[in-house]
Amino acid sequence: MSDPNNAMADLPTRVCARLNALLPDLRECTPHEGKYSLDDLKREGIPAPAVKVSCLGAKQDQTYAGAPATFLLLMAAYVVTRDGLGISRDILAARICQTLLAAIPEQTWGLDGIGPARTTAMHTLISTKVKSKAVSLWAVTWLQPISFFQPVPRSLGVELHVGIAPKVGADHVDDYEHVGGSDDE
Repeated sequence: MSDPNNAMADLPTRVCARLNALLPDLRECTPHEGKYSLDDLKREGIPAPAVKVSCLGAKQDQTYAGAPATFLLLMAAYVVTRDGLGISRDILAARICQTLLAAIPEQTWGLDGIGPARTTAMHTLISTKVKSKAVSLWAVTWLQPISFFQPVPRSLGVELHVGIAPKVGADHVDDYEHVGGSDDE
């Protein structure tokens, strides 16, 4: 069981662990803070192929009467590839993104308080500047529901008693056997 108080902080690391298992040929798959850009690529000089996982933000999800608020995290997996081993960077990026698109929907990543991933989408972030660095930069995004509400375990206030006929009814309440309920806590 995971610690639901750390679900949002642990999410990128859990996603990376899962993606590393799915894509063992990645040279790197690590969490990243915020949007991944060409400036980050230049500064970090990460090896390719690589995936950077980031939480880009959150917004409140639709809340129904009486239910605690839930939120939708906007998650992104940035895919960075280079030409190599007889395969073009764009083909390799497309293959990695296809794997991510197949794997991400409905994932809860094994974390408590996290709902199934939804609204998965792919984006090519190729620009003239990216091309000039001989890399391909793509992204797969998705919405990840999260709840910070932690229900407190408590009794429902229901008790179960058994009475044996003919000793039933209000006159025989003291003859009933208590078999379960609020006294069991």
